Amino acid sequence: MSESPQRNSLIVTIPLVVVAIAWLLLVFFPMQKAIGRLQVESREMQQYCEHTSSRLPMLRRTGRDLADTRESVARWNDTTPSRRDLTALLGKITALARAAGLRTTRFDPETIVTHERLARAPLSIEVVGPFSHLFSFLSELESLPQTIWIEHLEIEKGGVNSHNVSCSLKLVIFVDNANNSDQIADSDNR
Repeated sequence: MSESPQRNSLIVTIPLVVVAIAWLLLVFFPMQKAIGRLQVESREMQQYCEHTSSRLPMLRRTGRDLADTRESVARWNDTTPSRRDLTALLGKITALARAAGLRTTRFDPETIVTHERLARAPLSIEVVGPFSHLFSFLSELESLPQTIWIEHLEIEKGGVNSHNVSCSLKLVIFVDNANNSDQIADSDNR
């Protein structure tokens, strides 16, 4: 009638072992797998963050470069004349020469050369006068806000007793190519 102590111990031990095995299979091992996946994911995220943070200075530098570029483009757009403004600019160049005390002996606007985003308006000009006046004229010409390149400059002394010099200039004035300009696209987007 009385059960053996060994049998009692089996009745208690077997359910405990079954519960322990079930707990291992249903709770512990799945949790360990989930923890392992989370650790792998955590390492990947940490590597991503380290990689990204190492790119942060480059990203900031690129942002500053972009801001500088946008500022340069805005300045360019503000100072680049359109083709219809070119006549007024040519008049201003003539007025600068006259105001500097030079005599214009040749003023020859050449054919405009159109490029993809801008156009080049070549201008051949020849002036005569004292060197100091020529220097003032060139200084005023370079201080204009428009982009004007001096492509060729030749200065010759006048006659033996002359205080004048003759200056032959080939200028290139950059103008907006309104037919194919980002300015049109930008204004359409506004």
